[in-house]
Amino acid sequence: MTTERESRTDRAARRRSEILTAAQNVFVRDGYHGAKLTVVAAEAGCSVGTLYTYFADRSALLGAVLDDVEEQMRHPGGRLPADRPVTEQISAANRGYLAAYRRNHRMMALMEQVSQADEAVAARRARRADGFIDRNTRALTRYLADGTVTGVDDPEMIATALSASVSRLAYLTWVEGHFPDTDETFGRVCAAADIIWFRTLGLADISGRP
Repeated sequence: MTTERESRTDRAARRRSEILTAAQNVFVRDGYHGAKLTVVAAEAGCSVGTLYTYFADRSALLGAVLDDVEEQMRHPGGRLPADRPVTEQISAANRGYLAAYRRNHRMMALMEQVSQADEAVAARRARRADGFIDRNTRALTRYLADGTVTGVDDPEMIATALSASVSRLAYLTWVEGHFPDTDETFGRVCAAADIIWFRTLGLADISGRP
């Protein structure tokens, strides 16, 4: 009985994941207002009725897709152990975030567009930004406490500025297409993000430059 129940749970989770993948493809291709649940269901290989067992409407489906994208960006992998040098930790975190942003840039563009007309999406966008700021504030407060970083009197404001700078750089690069989407550009963006952090916090970068 336990095995059967677990199997049903696994199937449900797999079906939900398939619907989210299909929805992301349809939202990116057709836009939020042009996306039809019948098309999402067809791409996911299920009936519309099955789709409705997981998501109440198109808004709920978009919210779930954005939650999935945000989870990828919050926990992109590549994090280093706490005993590694702070500069290496920051660099790995920047690289992971930027890789996730590049991978999901079409959904980031869609979120920006829909947030202009949909208060729920705008609120979700604001919560997402607050989450990254809170995470960076906690990290900066920890660096100040252990003496790795000094001379920062307002960690929350500095964390906000750092988060906004890197996020805006990513937006200009991959949403607005200010630079070509190449691996070389990705490397340049990562290097610039590191410099912004290191110089702001008075740290030497990972190559030892002051």
